[in-house]
Amino acid sequence: MLKWPERSKAAIRKLFEPLQDIDVYVEDINDEVFYRCLLQRATNGEVKIAKVFALGGCKAVTDAAKLHDHRLRRALFIVDGDLPWVKGESSPKIMGLHCHDAYCIENLIMCEKALAHVLSQEIVVMEDEANKRLNYRNWVASIQIPLLELFSAFATVNSIDPTVTTVAQGVGCMCVTHKASGITELDFNKVRLAKKAAIDAAEKTADTDTVLDKYTEYMKKLSALPNPLHAVSGKDFLVPLIDFHLQTFGCRIKRKSLRLRLANACDTSLFASLSEALKIAARG
Repeated sequence: MLKWPERSKAAIRKLFEPLQDIDVYVEDINDEVFYRCLLQRATNGEVKIAKVFALGGCKAVTDAAKLHDHRLRRALFIVDGDLPWVKGESSPKIMGLHCHDAYCIENLIMCEKALAHVLSQEIVVMEDEANKRLNYRNWVASIQIPLLELFSAFATVNSIDPTVTTVAQGVGCMCVTHKASGITELDFNKVRLAKKAAIDAAEKTADTDTVLDKYTEYMKKLSALPNPLHAVSGKDFLVPLIDFHLQTFGCRIKRKSLRLRLANACDTSLFASLSEALKIAARG
């Protein structure tokens, strides 16, 4: 992919100004096509977006939002919820800053309809047959409790000692590949060990009762969410896991392509708040 030098970015933004109603800034580098597709669908094409600008991380986007002068140019700055959202912390009150109501944007593109659509195209069956094979609700039920327990433990240790590595370790180290079938799936024992490691790390700084109280608080909060898996990293956990699940049916897609295809087919009702934020920002 063509990478523009840092010194040219201001000129590129200026070049695209006449082509769009608003400038949109996101975290992830090389994800501009994914975001542009999703934002166009979220607003049903009502907000014209020709290019999305990636700044490389939540802090970079937040800092840019703080400095932006909306009187000179309409803009929206988009960040993921991450562990602060899981812990129930309020997002910074910064004009033009929108925080997803989920761990990350990938959580919002994961839906049964979109996955069945992708699977039907790949293995060439009707969508109702793909949906039956996918058995998405049973798959969700099989992983939900272990992952909620894990992310409650991650939230606990993060609130006590933020230097401890949690989500960044990814789900790969918690999976097992069966030699006979080549199928990769979540290993619940490894998830339990990762949860224990997070709790043990928290107990190095805080007493056992404090850690248990925090863990219980987070577990109760996450379990009560309308969609509990929105508290589990879509990018680092759910997308890889659904990719492994799709592979069991002979559906093999590069994850970057899978994300884009889900963005093209997912239920856009989950992006209602993002759509509204875009429209408000575009109106100035």
